Amino acid sequence: MLHTPSLLVRSRAARAALAFAAAGLALPAFAAETGVLAATEMRHIEKTFPGRMAGTPQEDQTAKYIADRWLAMGYRPQLVRFFTSYTFTSAKHPDRDPDPTMLVSTNVIAERRGTSGKQIIVGAHFDSRTPTSDSDLKKRIGGPALQGLDDNASGVGVILELAEIFRKVAPKHTIKFIAFGAEEIGLHGAFEVVNRMTPKERANTLWMVNIDSIVTGDRLYFHAGPKTYAKDAKAGHARDRALAIAAQLGVNASTNPGLSPDFPRGTGCCSDQAAFDGAGIPVVNLEATNWEIGDKDGYQQTAVSEAFPNGISWHLVDIDKRAHLEAALPAGRVDERARDAVRILTALVAELAGAKP
Repeated sequence: MLHTPSLLVRSRAARAALAFAAAGLALPAFAAETGVLAATEMRHIEKTFPGRMAGTPQEDQTAKYIADRWLAMGYRPQLVRFFTSYTFTSAKHPDRDPDPTMLVSTNVIAERRGTSGKQIIVGAHFDSRTPTSDSDLKKRIGGPALQGLDDNASGVGVILELAEIFRKVAPKHTIKFIAFGAEEIGLHGAFEVVNRMTPKERANTLWMVNIDSIVTGDRLYFHAGPKTYAKDAKAGHARDRALAIAAQLGVNASTNPGLSPDFPRGTGCCSDQAAFDGAGIPVVNLEATNWEIGDKDGYQQTAVSEAFPNGISWHLVDIDKRAHLEAALPAGRVDERARDAVRILTALVAELAGAKP
């Protein structure tokens, strides 16, 4: 059943306190420092690797850093290079079709092997926005100065801590962690993974869990994929479990209430999970925004204010950075979101993979 507003989930929380046990699992015993690693990594990536645009040395350095972190945890990470491109539209030449800029980007992959021959994928992109027009440059959207704490150092921090949590686990289903490159120029890293899958591998991929931009938005949201959910309501299972786990943990989480006709209730869009959803693989996406304000399409993250003139931080050089966000958002937001995301996703991934962290 679809859990829409968080209040609906919470109203059932008392009766559903043993839902995890009923499924044969118990919520992990969370350590007091849960989320600390994720928050530390978020801040480190934001500070150390600004301008992580696809195909740049900064993106490559970030990929190598993630691989090194997974190697230190005992994984055997792969750096998978791929060719791709993007176009830059200039107002100086409105009648000229822009030539594509060719580049090489990278996906970083690490896995904890299971025994079933099936897998779940847990991913987040690590690149930052590439300006694709004169307008982007004028508005200070993307570029070498963009630090991208929210989008998406936040998601990378979470998958790094999840990898640490599951590094010595023996799951039933393989847990494959993927840090995607080139998300900001068309989800190219995610499509590269999907396109390299054999039909058998696609069939054996049970779920894709995606984390993207969890700091700025007013609340956390979990979404199913519009294509897989429209085809089979069972594709909303991971979303519903995430919401139930959040309620059990006392975390305020919701799903898209469906106030925009372009975005069906309970589903989301516009990040790496879309590539998997289009390939028929069920997904769940975690983001922080506000689907009840602005155009009610999930794009406006928070109320318009002096700190957030358009109600967003996405891609904005002067806003999506630690110095601004930690001053403008409620105190402790980064640490709180890191902790909440890790707690919910640890339990969810454990359940989906048949693991006991």
